[in-house]
Amino acid sequence: MAFNEFGHIIASQENGPLYLLHDRDGDGLADSVRVYCDEVKSCQGILPLNGEVFVTGMGPEGMGLYRLSDHDRNGSLESVVKIVSFKGQPGEHGPHGLSLGPDGMIYVIVGNHTQATGKVGPGETLVDYYEGDLVPRYEDPGGHARGIKAPGGTVIRTTIDGKVVEKVAGGLRNAYDIVMHPDGGIFVHDSDMESDMDTVWYRPTGVYDISEAGEYGWRSGWSQWPEYYPDRLPMMVDTGRGSPTGGVCYDHFRFPVRYHNAMFLADWSEGRILAVRAKPRGGGYVADSEVFVKGQPLNITDLDVAPDGSLYFSTGGRGTAGGIYRIEWSGATPEKMSNLGTGVARAIRQPQLVSAWGRQEIAAIKKELGEQWGELVAGVAFSNDNPSHYRTRALDLMQLFGPIPSEDLLIELASTPSEAVRAKAAYIMGLHPATRSRKHLEKMLSDTDPRVRRATCEAILRSQQWPESTEPLVEMLGDQDRHVAFVARRVLERMPVSKWKDQVLSNENPRGRILGALALINADQSEATAMEVLATCSELMSGFLSDAEFVDTLRVCQVTLHRTKIDPEKIAKLRDQISEEFPAGDTRMNHELIRLAAYLDADGVAERALKFINSDAPSADRTLVAMYMQFLSHQWSAAQRFELLKYYESAAKESDSGSLALYLMAVTRDFAKTFTTDDALAILEQGVLWPNAALAGIYRLPRPVDSETAATLRQLDRRIVADGLTGDVYKRLRTGIVALLASADDEPSHEYLRQLWRNDPERRHLIALGLSQQPDGENWDYLVRSLNVLDGEAAMEVCRQLKTVRVATDDPGALRQLILIGLKEEAENRPIEAVEQLLVHWSGMERPESAEPSMKLWQKWYARTYPDRPTAELPSSDESKWDLDELVKYIESDAGRTGDAERGKSIFVTAQCASCHRFGGQGDSVGPELTSIARRFTRREVLESILYPAHVISDQYMSKKVLTLDGKVFVGLVSEDERGMIAIRDSRNQVTRVNDSDVDQILPNNSSIMPAGSLDNLTLSQISDLLAYLGVVSSGQVAKGTQIVPVTR
Repeated sequence: MAFNEFGHIIASQENGPLYLLHDRDGDGLADSVRVYCDEVKSCQGILPLNGEVFVTGMGPEGMGLYRLSDHDRNGSLESVVKIVSFKGQPGEHGPHGLSLGPDGMIYVIVGNHTQATGKVGPGETLVDYYEGDLVPRYEDPGGHARGIKAPGGTVIRTTIDGKVVEKVAGGLRNAYDIVMHPDGGIFVHDSDMESDMDTVWYRPTGVYDISEAGEYGWRSGWSQWPEYYPDRLPMMVDTGRGSPTGGVCYDHFRFPVRYHNAMFLADWSEGRILAVRAKPRGGGYVADSEVFVKGQPLNITDLDVAPDGSLYFSTGGRGTAGGIYRIEWSGATPEKMSNLGTGVARAIRQPQLVSAWGRQEIAAIKKELGEQWGELVAGVAFSNDNPSHYRTRALDLMQLFGPIPSEDLLIELASTPSEAVRAKAAYIMGLHPATRSRKHLEKMLSDTDPRVRRATCEAILRSQQWPESTEPLVEMLGDQDRHVAFVARRVLERMPVSKWKDQVLSNENPRGRILGALALINADQSEATAMEVLATCSELMSGFLSDAEFVDTLRVCQVTLHRTKIDPEKIAKLRDQISEEFPAGDTRMNHELIRLAAYLDADGVAERALKFINSDAPSADRTLVAMYMQFLSHQWSAAQRFELLKYYESAAKESDSGSLALYLMAVTRDFAKTFTTDDALAILEQGVLWPNAALAGIYRLPRPVDSETAATLRQLDRRIVADGLTGDVYKRLRTGIVALLASADDEPSHEYLRQLWRNDPERRHLIALGLSQQPDGENWDYLVRSLNVLDGEAAMEVCRQLKTVRVATDDPGALRQLILIGLKEEAENRPIEAVEQLLVHWSGMERPESAEPSMKLWQKWYARTYPDRPTAELPSSDESKWDLDELVKYIESDAGRTGDAERGKSIFVTAQCASCHRFGGQGDSVGPELTSIARRFTRREVLESILYPAHVISDQYMSKKVLTLDGKVFVGLVSEDERGMIAIRDSRNQVTRVNDSDVDQILPNNSSIMPAGSLDNLTLSQISDLLAYLGVVSSGQVAKGTQIVPVTR
């Protein structure tokens, strides 16, 4: 959401259009809402600017930044022009928030799954980025951001016509908004990968101070750059767990002073608004964070400041209910703050320069002042008597509204006593390159204030006004302020290496020399330079360095090896140094030493690493070392291999992280490549204790497995079941066991699989795939009976295997299910060839040569052949408010997989289930007995039969239509009572009796007496409770007070 020039709200609906909300009576509540533009959907960034609206979203030309205009002045944005395109995956990690920068360009925050495309502008500063890995990367086990490369999430800027696109910063994950601070700072609130918590590579949620050419360390999988790396910039403030969304800086007078210039940041998942106050320190900022507003639920998506100083925020997202709310200050505001004055003073003090309505007010003042405007606003900037923030605001107004500050004015301001004004002067010099200002920028590199030095380096980067002398830059490399040293290094990397190479390599300041070596390898990746850099690092490590300097030196070695791929054999001395240093007494050192040792294959590290992982060092440190150990080409003895495997298993079991156990499973799988077949068999025998290793060992066994190995696998599976081991790792291990047993030639293995099929409904689709490897004999019947639990490629594979068997079925239910599989595939635009070929094989019918492949032909054939059976049609969504797929996801989620069986027992009665069904001695026996339902059907089948009762009907419970001689019609279950009368039980469980002599006809009826919508009046938690009573989900302690997000249509 955003306020336009007139204080009206422009809001975007998820998967919907832009709306314009108007408060006609001025009471603060919108009383007029209309569609403003329906051609761009799901806008995640909105910027009203000069009477137009810029948005990021899905428009007529796909994902992009669109410029929307109302050329015909009819109140709707009918002109839709895409000005910037993005490549990648649209969605939650695409282009997001927009803001007008102090330079007059549009800034966009872009998620890590997309990159802007277009002509590169002259002011692009992020021109060099790299991955940084030394060994193969382990991607996120859940598949998130798999294969996404640097720069990841970015901050870009573009002109209002989109003709140039400039990358400003990268290495972000998925910040949703960009906040412009009145003093010129740019901030983003970036998200974490929550499942990585408690891992070494976890990158927390936090606020970042965005620098030109900034790098913030996000990489996919386990390759996140730690905050201490010298080639990235640190977080300004850690805001804790959350899902950052919108943000705005409060540059208004209405709220209390403590919130002036505070950033209000929205957190969707934690339901809160944070107030973050940033204060300049050195070349960067420090900040504190407090909770300003918190609610449950409070799914905040965006915020903005209204003309009256109220803070508005919107809610919604991911299908949740949306709305717009207002927070206002009810106290008094001092007159001296609310009185903005007149003329140019009012323009200087105008709140919310970043807003469309704020700029509108200033434009009106400029028009009112006419020709006086330029002289007056320049006078504010020039006078040392004015407060610094008035002077910098005056310079911003000149940049945005004109006249552009003259070179003379900027040179004069470059020597003013105010550090803030000097920094702003340097910034504007970077926007308007000129000969004299270039020389003054070079002088400003030696400014006494780190903020000015940073601004000067950033201006040089953007304008490419390279200094004649590199001495100030080389000196700045040794600055203890990370922002200053970072941008100085970035400037050097863009200049000819010959001008500064000798200076950095001979720098007497160790930190300056280390960062100089980093700059050198980033500027020149030749082997000769790489060898010089590594020799410098070796020399530095041989002398005295602080712990931080030693870690930085190790990182420079890593970057050099990564970017140049130097053969480790050429740097034996360095390899020996790394080997001797491990393990160290510093956590950071050990992390970087083991990374280097793994790449260099440092001799002697393996034995010491084994001791380290069994020491009392922090668990996260030991685990990282263990994960890298598998890359060492050490001649592992069997005892050492098992010792390392034991550590992987214990670390996975003890992990509190959502993803670490899965990472360790992947590491175990790869380490298992060193196993012999005997090793694998020995591990299988301990599979209950070492499930990850056993699963890895399975992949090492030859196929088909022999009868002895098959017996070991069956025994292992029985032990897992007997011990009640149901964790995800054991589920994966049992899946591997099924796959191996399916390859066995012995009958006991296939009989065991058939037994599993009978006893474990939830695994039938997996077991069916195993049985399909030998589809004839007894397996054939099980495969036919599996059709109702299969879909997608699994169903296609079983169909292909069934076609190889000469036996055909004439079971109408199996034929109907096969047609339903085909209809699902057709709906997903997937090929139906395998289904059609099996239908031809079973029915003897063939599609006419002139007809296109279509399941409609088979539906018609089925209706003609089996008129008394339920039709072969997919269920209609109108039968229930619940979506089957979403409901299945819910009961398989943490929130839905358990319920309260006692509450479920009551629901079984109140929902009228007991009036027709018997369960555990309770209820009537009109419909099917449900006592053993969980042992006979999958969770999906149970839910499907409740949601769509007419879709799944047993022959025993199919209703009939009774026509009487006097013209009456009764529909329901038909039986004969003890008096010989015909009894018809309808969907309301009402019984009507008719004399046999009064019956004209009894006809088939393809419906169920069970009413649809049985779950419509239940909440999600009540559905879990009911299923817990029926034994379909577990009965356990249910968390109270957790918000349940509806999954209705």
